[in-house]
Order: sequence, then structure tokens, then C-alpha cells
Amino acid sequence: MKKTTMKDIALRANVSVATVSYVLNRVGNQTIPEKTRNQIMQLAEELHYIPNLAARSLANRRTGLVGVLVNTSVNMPYWKLHSQFSFIRSLEQRLTAAGYHTLLYSLDAEKPSLDIIIERKLEAVFLIDVRDESFYSISQHFVEGIPLILIDSLIEDKLFKQVLFNYRSALGKIMPEDPSKVCLIMESYNNSLLARYIRDSLPLPDDAVFMVQNQEELDNILQGQQFQEAIIINEFMGSYAQKAGSFERLYVVCTCNCPQILGEQVQKVTFSGDKTAAAFELMTDLLNRSNYAEQENNRIFVE
Repeated sequence: MKKTTMKDIALRANVSVATVSYVLNRVGNQTIPEKTRNQIMQLAEELHYIPNLAARSLANRRTGLVGVLVNTSVNMPYWKLHSQFSFIRSLEQRLTAAGYHTLLYSLDAEKPSLDIIIERKLEAVFLIDVRDESFYSISQHFVEGIPLILIDSLIEDKLFKQVLFNYRSALGKIMPEDPSKVCLIMESYNNSLLARYIRDSLPLPDDAVFMVQNQEELDNILQGQQFQEAIIINEFMGSYAQKAGSFERLYVVCTCNCPQILGEQVQKVTFSGDKTAAAFELMTDLLNRSNYAEQENNRIFVE
């Protein structure tokens, strides 16, 4: 099967090859009508156009590579895997549709090493669930001017952009009338600032907040708990607790876009915004800025 070229798209769109090149390579200083841009992008998809990253790199000095770095740990529980996979899969689809190639790399949360990728010329980097103490040792490997976007992480540094769910708003929608009957169950995030942000969003005593690292800890909580109601973050953890029948009432904040796995009796809170879309749009915006540090808001909370 013949490989689709820019010339093929240009003939179908009745435009020049240069115009197709400008659109597909996202050249921002050309006055091309939006209708023409949309037509070219649609034809590229219909004709299964595959960009030549080597040629594009020589022409634009860009590689088309975007790094997605994920902090992992030994025996990571399935609910965390689902949460990360849901985001990464959606992000990779958006990047591919936009002509990027994704470099996915797992970092050891205890001893992150970037030896394999530090020589790659990445256009942007997404860093997922990073430990506070490891962040700067990771970020220093990426040259100035490459957007570094944190996902599910909080860092007290306005230079770095951060995208996460607005847990405070979500939890505010389900706080029961009698907090003394309620406990909060959440995963033990690598990023301690994010964990603290979530924990401080509810007026609960310390002995009513459980941060779970693995299946065994979750089982111990469900078997020995003394609360009538529970607020659980992550629907897979919520589904497990529901099947265990440990609580009279469950409130679940859905973070994996899978609320359907929960029973009708569970009060669910979902996010109407798309965290992946917010992250991708932020990357695009930063790549089009000469100095992305000038962007005022360094945190995007997805409602």
C-alpha cells in the first residue's frame, strides 16, 4: 500500500504542498484560514498520513518526541495502575493525532534514573505522580525551554506547570452532615503535597483518614473499621469496598473515568472536565510561547 504524502493531501485539499506542511508541522506564523487547517487535518487522518519525524526534525529542528515519565513502585496496587493507564492512554491518543510520538518511561519512585532518555531531544515532558524530594533531581536533566508539566503532583514552584483534579471542590459536594461517622480512604500518593491537599480538603480528624499503599492495607482497614460511612477516592478502591460490605454508605470520587463499575446505591462524584485535554492544551500553549514561565497560573484544577 502506497504511503500517503503531503502532496497527496495537497491535491485533495486543492492547496499547495507548502500549506499542508505548515499545517501538519504546526507552523504558527502563517495566516492560513481555520477552515483550510481543519480540512487538511481531516484529510491527513482519513488518508492515514504518517509524518516523517526524521525529515520534520531536520526542517524544524524538532523531533516530535514527547516524554511521559511515570513514577512507579514495587507491587503497585491495581487501582493506581488503572488511574495511570487511563490518563496515559488518552494522552497518547491525543499526541499521536497531533503528529507526536510518545516516549513512555517508568521511573523508580525510590531511585529515579533518567540515563536512557536524557540524550533524547524531547519537545515536552509530562511527569506523573512525582515525589517531592525527587522532583528537582529529575527536572534538572531537561534543558531550559522544554515545558515540564506535572500531572497528579503539587510542587511549590511557579516555574513548573501542574494539572490535577480539583479534589477540594469534589469533596465539598459529598461531605455528610455528621463527619463523626465518616472516614476518608485514599491511596498513598508519591507526591506528599497532593496527599496533604486532599487530606486538608475535609474536616476530619487524623484517625479518620487512611492512606493506603497496597491491597493488604486496604483489607485491614475494611475489616477493622468502626465508621458507618466512607468517602473513597478512586472507583476501583470504592468498588472493592462496596463488595466487602464494610460501610452503610459509600461516597466515591471517580478518578479513572469508570463510574459504571459502582453500584447504584453508591453516591458518585465525577469530574466534568477532561484532565488529559487540559494537559495537552497546556502543552500546546507552552510550546507556542517564547517564555512559558510568563504564564500567570501555574496550576490547572480540573473540575
